[in-house]
Amino acid sequence: MKICLITDNSWVKDSLLKFLDFEYNFTHLDNGDDIKLSYDYIFVDMQVNNNGGPSIVKELNRDIKFQHSKIILLIDREADTFQAKRVGADGYLLKPIDKTNLKNLFT
Repeated sequence: MKICLITDNSWVKDSLLKFLDFEYNFTHLDNGDDIKLSYDYIFVDMQVNNNGGPSIVKELNRDIKFQHSKIILLIDREADTFQAKRVGADGYLLKPIDKTNLKNLFT
């Protein structure tokens, strides 16, 4: 399974990586503009540099290359679930990432 994480925060990357095992091909990008390949799952942080995660999700949804990717927004608070739905994310995870919730995305 190919997974991409778009975030500029190392703690977000570390919290995701600690729950993934060797079965995953993991790519980390600091910027949404750097994504060139398709992935099974694309995790997008709510804030990436000066660009909001929701706008990155909208851009990914417009690109046919990512039509088969599951795009997950990593939200800061429960109230952000509205944002995830509004921009067309396939799902969301509340930070800090919980192992059970992450594993439920893959089933």
